[in-house]
Amino acid sequence: MPFTNNKTDTSLENLAQQQDQRVFDVYNIYRFVLSLILLISFYFRSLTSTLGTINPDMFVNVVVIYMAFNVIVFFRILLPKSKGLLTSQFISVILVDIVFLVLISYTCGGVSSGMASLLIVPIASGSLLFRSRLSTFFAAVGSILAIYSEVNLYLIIDEGIVYFVQAGLLGFSLFAVSGSLQYLGGKIRQNELLARQQAKNIQSLQEMNNKIIERMHTGILVVTPEGVILTINVAASRFLHLDNVELNDEDTASVLPQILFSQLQHWMNDNNVKSTPFRLNETSTDLQATFSYLNPGADSNILIFLEDFSLLTSRAQQLKMISLGRLTASIAHEIRNPLGAISHASQLLNESEEIHESDQRLLEIINTHSDRVNIIIESILDLSRNKAEDMSQFTISDWLTQFVTKFSNSMAVPIEIECDVSPKDIRVLFNSGQLEQVLTNLCENGLRYSEKATGARHLSIEVKNSEIDGNPEMHIMDDGKGIPEEFTTQIFEPFFTTEQSGTGLGLFICREICDANRARLSYQREYKGKSTFQINFTNPDKSLI
Repeated sequence: MPFTNNKTDTSLENLAQQQDQRVFDVYNIYRFVLSLILLISFYFRSLTSTLGTINPDMFVNVVVIYMAFNVIVFFRILLPKSKGLLTSQFISVILVDIVFLVLISYTCGGVSSGMASLLIVPIASGSLLFRSRLSTFFAAVGSILAIYSEVNLYLIIDEGIVYFVQAGLLGFSLFAVSGSLQYLGGKIRQNELLARQQAKNIQSLQEMNNKIIERMHTGILVVTPEGVILTINVAASRFLHLDNVELNDEDTASVLPQILFSQLQHWMNDNNVKSTPFRLNETSTDLQATFSYLNPGADSNILIFLEDFSLLTSRAQQLKMISLGRLTASIAHEIRNPLGAISHASQLLNESEEIHESDQRLLEIINTHSDRVNIIIESILDLSRNKAEDMSQFTISDWLTQFVTKFSNSMAVPIEIECDVSPKDIRVLFNSGQLEQVLTNLCENGLRYSEKATGARHLSIEVKNSEIDGNPEMHIMDDGKGIPEEFTTQIFEPFFTTEQSGTGLGLFICREICDANRARLSYQREYKGKSTFQINFTNPDKSLI
């Protein structure tokens, strides 16, 4: 439950206090209007009117004082709003009203004039404001004063008619009104307070649900069948790059990206169709969309869930690596033994004096390809050992400085690597050892192609936040001629290579490692005029491991 008992009790007390305040405000307006009507009616009374028949001067004075008192009560809003002070004000005003109304009834001839029936209103108001013995006390005060008024009139008027029975019936009526309104008013108030409390609880639950939805890593949208966005959470805004969505302006209302809208139309035509993962652009995250009608019927608004497909890909990649590890382990065991025998036999033949010189070339081919098969096995074994369980967050600027120093010291010839990290506090989520393996491979390739094109072993590394989604991205730029455009779609395939000495597994392993770490490795022929490999990291502040 969103509220504890203490909070619920406090909320109910506040609601009750506000309701009492509104009841008293209405009653206060009634009091002022009543005193004004009595005063006007007195000056325009008919000959048969009972207003002030016993004592006209006293009637006018009492009504004027009563009106002045009512005006003063209006200024109580300037006083502090403490619960105790408000209760004291309510009690005082009702008691004063009873006294003034009894005096007015007295000047008009008592119960026989009918003015005493005005006591019912303050008694009823007190019963609504105070559901306790205090409201019964108001009825008792009104009854006693009404009877006392009749006794006093009987004593001062010669041969006056006795109206004690009527006074007693009036007192009985006041007690009856008090008791019934206490019961009915309490029920009505309890139901209203309960309804208001339930409304507040529902509102609180709705706000809590909205906060949960806003903080979810799953993108959630509500759209019309035409693709107009009605509701969108933060994750969906980030996935679709819709940071400034106008939901209430019909002229600037945001609509779904075309690729997602196309999937929505296919689903609307056939609800059994499962959408395929899609990407808004070359560097954005793979997304998986699922659709559902909010209400039965094809004309209903549609609920869309967007999942980061890279997380599923990462898990599948890890499973694939486990399976690949088991397979390669068995293959390595079966191949390495005969491969070792072949290699050993070729070495023995190479040492034999009876081998003709023309056969030496054949032995070199055997040794070369034996070594190459062994390298392929080692590469696949390395790939199968890669895991992403050790992913961690770290500052890329410090890590990159250490990597460049270590990498440069390991090279046999001088190299030059320029690094630019902006801002310096960029953090990435990756397995640091595997990132070193990826960068080592990419840097070796970049330095080799730079040397072929310019004669200098030089490359540049740039790290920044993406202008599209704000996630960290790294660019490894070399001075080479770049990969031919017809090969750019194949360079990450296993065993594809443009060089005779390569195994074709380097870039494949790098991409597999990046996928396992929820990153994306891609190639751009022209980035700032250079051949570039780009790594798009997952934002560590917006990801779950």
